[in-house]
Amino acid sequence: MRKYLTIFLAVLLTVSFLSPVESQDEIEYRLNNNDLITISVYEEPDLNKTVRVDTNGTISYPLLGIIKAQGLTAKELEAEITRLLMEDYLVSPQVSVFINEYSKVSILGEVKKPGAYELKAGLTILDAIALAGGFTEKSNAKDVKLIRSKGSVKETIKIDANAIVTQGDREQNLRLQSGDLVIVGELSASAFIVVLGQVRSPGRYSFKEGMTVIEAIGLAGGLTNIAASNSTRVIRLKDGNKLNIRVPVGSILSGGQKDKDIILQPEDTIVVPESFF
Repeated sequence: MRKYLTIFLAVLLTVSFLSPVESQDEIEYRLNNNDLITISVYEEPDLNKTVRVDTNGTISYPLLGIIKAQGLTAKELEAEITRLLMEDYLVSPQVSVFINEYSKVSILGEVKKPGAYELKAGLTILDAIALAGGFTEKSNAKDVKLIRSKGSVKETIKIDANAIVTQGDREQNLRLQSGDLVIVGELSASAFIVVLGQVRSPGRYSFKEGMTVIEAIGLAGGLTNIAASNSTRVIRLKDGNKLNIRVPVGSILSGGQKDKDIILQPEDTIVVPESFF
């Protein structure tokens, strides 16, 4: 699974995860706190100014005073400044707005290049992780936290990036906002799986993200000569209920049913029974 996550996140560097009607190229960026912008008015050098959007989402501009900028696109801010200047000061001003620096989001934890990154239009959780180089070998894709400030209150949103990738759960692939902090958690050192029955070295083994049944049996030394390999079961606890998942290990090893090799979860138990024939 980790191989697929890595490939998927690499693709995100060049291809948006959004639907075709909402590609990043088509989403106009809306100004955020801490964006640095330059406003120019043709043949009016005194009105040319570089300003930063403050924490209230406003800018201070000559003649006009305080203007609300947060949430507007550059074109919408141009139109608003043009309207205000035409009311009392200029006949037909030609206003342009250029974004010099975008506000930032931070990506920390188990990513390859943690740090602060520019918040571009439509940037999502997975986009941000891709910008930060993707997951490390220790990362837990199911344990991603988005910390977002709402005034003086900090909200923590739990994200399962594994579900976004493997199940297409786009509702969790949230678009980021200015000042957001994304933290990718680490797999617990105590995470384990258990392999029992007809393997050469039954026991408890460290769990690794993306580990499959075949890989776990390999860690346990492989099958014995009397293993009923096609009757192998994975016992998994889910929501307090015990699930028994049959895995045809023999057919997988012979090359016929490789798609039946399932991804394990922490604390899964693999049981390989004995053949009586």
